[in-house]
Amino acid sequence: MKIPEEVMEILEAFDATGSLRAAAELVGCDHKTVGHWVRAREAAGGGVAVSVRPRPRVDGFAEKIEEWVNRSRGKIRADVCH
Repeated sequence: MKIPEEVMEILEAFDATGSLRAAAELVGCDHKTVGHWVRAREAAGGGVAVSVRPRPRVDGFAEKIEEWVNRSRGKIRADVCH
């Protein structure tokens, strides 16, 4: 089953922000819609894997992370993007 692109955008925004309301603002929908899809993904056993080791503070992705944070006007946290 293919997941619609809109749903993927909602889930990506939630993964990047960690907040239903911030993700809803980024995507342009209601926070209840974000919550619905996040709960559906969790019920299906999906989600973002939790990192088990600390990451270096500066690396080759720093420019891209900074771009995402700036583009979201601070809604996306750099440590979550990393």
